[in-house]
Amino acid sequence: MTSGWVWVNFYLMKPMRYFIINFGCQMNVRDAERMEGILRERGLSCAERIEDADLILVNTCTVREKPERKALSQLGRLCEMKKNRRELLIGICGCVSQQYQDSLLARFPELDFVLGTSQVAHLGEVLDMVISGKRVCRTEWITAEESEILFRTSLKEPVNSVSKFVTIMEGCDNYCAYCVVPYVRGREFSRKPEDIIAEITSLAEQGVKEVVLLGQNVNSYGLKNGFGLDFPGLLKQLAKIDGIERIRFTTNHPKDLSERLIEVMAQEDKICEQIHLPLQAGSDKILQLMGRFYTKSHYLDLIRKLRNAMPEIGISTDLIVGFPGETEDDFIQTLEMVQEIQFDEAFTFRYCHRPMTRSASLPDQVPEPLKLERLYRLNAIVSHITERKNQEQVGKIKEILIEGESKTDPEKLTGRTREGRLVHIPGKNARDLKGKLVLVKIEEGLKHSLLGELLEETNWQGEKQCLLR
Repeated sequence: MTSGWVWVNFYLMKPMRYFIINFGCQMNVRDAERMEGILRERGLSCAERIEDADLILVNTCTVREKPERKALSQLGRLCEMKKNRRELLIGICGCVSQQYQDSLLARFPELDFVLGTSQVAHLGEVLDMVISGKRVCRTEWITAEESEILFRTSLKEPVNSVSKFVTIMEGCDNYCAYCVVPYVRGREFSRKPEDIIAEITSLAEQGVKEVVLLGQNVNSYGLKNGFGLDFPGLLKQLAKIDGIERIRFTTNHPKDLSERLIEVMAQEDKICEQIHLPLQAGSDKILQLMGRFYTKSHYLDLIRKLRNAMPEIGISTDLIVGFPGETEDDFIQTLEMVQEIQFDEAFTFRYCHRPMTRSASLPDQVPEPLKLERLYRLNAIVSHITERKNQEQVGKIKEILIEGESKTDPEKLTGRTREGRLVHIPGKNARDLKGKLVLVKIEEGLKHSLLGELLEETNWQGEKQCLLR
């Protein structure tokens, strides 16, 4: 181990640069933003290439096997890199850190620190300890009363995007049979509404036009904290914030989605007609084994109410195939639900057991080849439905929030419809239109996105202007 004074002197001689590698979900993206805010406050800058970084953070997810495996493989490669660059600092953060804790330090001798999901706000002091020559593992849980420390850097982060994630709650109390989240994210707690309002007000003042509210189950926001404000009530408060044009949220749990939430979504113009509502399986038997606490008839009733209130609503879902005990008939029921509901988008997964979960020890595990065969059949149907529904948008005129240049083609602008569909628009004036609401005529429906034409006021027959706001 390099001595402490060598570490300190090395980092006093040059400004440090960091690089964050993200694996996983929107929660991880938000955690990475918090960590970047802390690092920038300490004078670090972001390296353009991983080879140029003095500090590399691997931000991980363990909800599914694949991102966990990829993260650990990446960590192994970084540790090999460090053998030739002893001054390089390497840390692992997120759910994998919380799950394996100090065993990671033993497994990867070149790893400098392990930072758990509740310890993001302590990144700065952990970094000080590491620079002084120590190896550190910080994975303690914080109490609900201390929870706002997780978010304290939010108002200090420079904002350069049109849309931002805002965490409104952390953890989960549902303990679904297949899910590791309660074990690596902790028990559910909600942020105080005044803190959320303050953060979003600050974002609006910095030019953010859209916020995406994050929580493992946003439908249960505030129910156990005694705020006197539930999730629909919070949405109504957030819709009053000047400057915010659009509000989205994820994820919803069908057992907690209320009629009042549907009413608020339909009433408030700023709330987008989009919802992510995980189904997971179409068989009541499998739903019960999963511990989901709803039936397929209840789920179908929710879909009916959502579409009655908002006929154009975009509905996406999660689906798992090959859960222990799933028979061919159970799987066919999932296919039938997908055909009946016609989701706009579906994220599909084969079941893989996760450590600590109840389903890992269930009997009747489905053979891997059969899982893959069922996943293939499901994906074929999902892909066909998504592409057809995109093609049905052709000819429609949609309100688009311009996010900037397309990531894949700088000759195009990109943005989303209120229903969440990605739209690419020919044009180079992203700087002028970024953050603006415009009208676009959909010209082509592709497999995963739409192509549209920016409408000029002259060909909109005077009913609306091209630039709405």
